[in-house]
Amino acid sequence: MTTNTELNEIFKKQKEAFANNSSPSLKERIDRLQRLEAAMMKNRIAFQKTIREDFGAHSQYVTDLFETGGVLGRGRHLQATLEEWMRPVDRELNSMVHGSSTAKVIRQPKGVMGNMAPWNFPIECALVMVNDMLAAGNRVIVKGAELTPATSSLLEEVIKSEFDEDTLAVVNGDTSFSEYFCTMPWDHLTYTGGERVAKLVMQAASKNLTPVTLELGGKNPTVFTNEGVCDLLVERFLFNRVFKGGQVCTSPDYVMVPESKLELWIDLAKSKWTEMYPNYIGHDDATGTINDHHFNRIMSYIAEAKDAGCEIISLNGEEPNIESRQIPMIVVVNPDESLSIMQEEIFGPVTAIKTYSDIDSAISYINSKPRPLAAYLVGREREIIQNFENNIISGGIGINVFGLQGAEPSLPFGGIGSSGMGCHSGYEGFMNYTHSKSVFECGDDSPLMASLKGPYGEMTKAFSDAVFPDIN
Repeated sequence: MTTNTELNEIFKKQKEAFANNSSPSLKERIDRLQRLEAAMMKNRIAFQKTIREDFGAHSQYVTDLFETGGVLGRGRHLQATLEEWMRPVDRELNSMVHGSSTAKVIRQPKGVMGNMAPWNFPIECALVMVNDMLAAGNRVIVKGAELTPATSSLLEEVIKSEFDEDTLAVVNGDTSFSEYFCTMPWDHLTYTGGERVAKLVMQAASKNLTPVTLELGGKNPTVFTNEGVCDLLVERFLFNRVFKGGQVCTSPDYVMVPESKLELWIDLAKSKWTEMYPNYIGHDDATGTINDHHFNRIMSYIAEAKDAGCEIISLNGEEPNIESRQIPMIVVVNPDESLSIMQEEIFGPVTAIKTYSDIDSAISYINSKPRPLAAYLVGREREIIQNFENNIISGGIGINVFGLQGAEPSLPFGGIGSSGMGCHSGYEGFMNYTHSKSVFECGDDSPLMASLKGPYGEMTKAFSDAVFPDIN
């Protein structure tokens, strides 16, 4: 484990290194991205093993595609776009006011960044935004996730073997270490996790006026239209709902269907799920819940709903397995709003299903709740799609897809309100980790500058009259 003293030493090294090179060249930045890519490639198998150890069960393909693969995809996109994004941007000035003066905006690195990784994506969320930070010219210290000790430990070793710690480092520690990490005078701090801890992170960061990016979660709604209740799209929902055992911040949390389509949706869900996984528990695709605490938390939601008289449906009849901490796809029908399953982010392969009368009422219901990280519409009706896109307030939206809006490296990814602030990924992510510095070079023939020279005379009056043309 890293001590507070060791963290301070690494931080000092990075601050000094940044002071000596506050604007790394394109070549330097590309080199850092390529080294991170090489680290993922060389340690592919090792990461498969550690993440399986931490979760108890975890598909190697999920690790390849969405953990190490997510880091690779982001880095490669940045390598292809970075040169364009680094260029200063000229801003047009009014020559009648400024003469031959010129102006531009420079994207300047901020400095030393902290990144606090979550346990559900201990590789991807530790490093994917590091790509953004390095591309922006910054130095970075990553705090590994506590609940995935094997993966976080390997991550520290891998990064140490590829990078000098004055450029990029991974540190690990307990809760008190995390608390101390937040108090450091970062030039930017990014946290991925829950709302409760995010408030503490912001409070700590505020003492240093540290800007923060918060990637949180929330209860992500999925609205099925009439046309959306079909084999293909119900099946698509199901395999996305159990992806990584439902332990994904963008995972669809609850379902809304037209009143007339409830029974059809349930029938299709049973049929498609049993067809996909007649035996899900013990299957290589089934990710285990991260620990006993979270397994018991999910089971308590189910028990509470059952005690309240809700219909509880295991789509293929299987029961959760406490030893592997695997949970089959479970649907809770029309739970009361007061139940935990409707109040708390589930973060597991359990979904509540509710009915709605018309799309406007569904939109109103969603917008009456805390703003989610993602909102999903499943259907083909173009008018309804446009209505949903324009009126739902959420971090992002998926139409007939779940989560890929957060995995596509060309798109910004972030929340709004209780689901987060700021973003990473895409051009917007690059901008988030840079300072947009304006540069104004005044020409000798600037009329505005001449008008400001005292004592004020006719030219000053002319400018004043131009600003207020209708005032005598």
